[in-house]
Amino acid sequence: MSGKLKNIDIEDYWNVINYNYGQIQFAEVKATAIISIYSLIFGLGYTLDILDEENIYSFSSGFSGVVHILLLGVSFFFIIASLRRCVMCILPRFDFTVKKSPLFFGDVSKYKNFENFYDSLEEVLNDENTYRKHLTQSVYATANIASTKFLNVNKGLKHLLRSLIFITLFFISIYAI
Repeated sequence: MSGKLKNIDIEDYWNVINYNYGQIQFAEVKATAIISIYSLIFGLGYTLDILDEENIYSFSSGFSGVVHILLLGVSFFFIIASLRRCVMCILPRFDFTVKKSPLFFGDVSKYKNFENFYDSLEEVLNDENTYRKHLTQSVYATANIASTKFLNVNKGLKHLLRSLIFITLFFISIYAI
């Protein structure tokens, strides 16, 4: 049995590429949902501050004030870390390289004009080995993009959970201490 599989259909490559695009979109939706959750939290906090007659956000100078500031500081640290990761998911920077390909949408602008693009696309589509190589390169690129986005959004989600824990502890401490 040889190391190369000859029975792989071209459609299989496109299925993997489409799957990767779906994962990219899903990661971006998750990042947007996390940002929306923070918007709701900040909106709720602002509303509570407006409706608050006792001004629960004013901290005393004793032990309880230090605890409140510490909990709030840790919360803001995780909030900033989470938002940073979500932005990195939506606007990532990639550190992988692939050759210029007429099949990859990010490379279309690298062609000088339509004629150069057309010639390059015809060359790729008319040679099955070259076509498979370019499709494999697109699979590699989209998989890297999806992986990077999921790494960032999953870290953003972990930071969201940590920030919610510390925000909850902050509110409990306001009423308990």
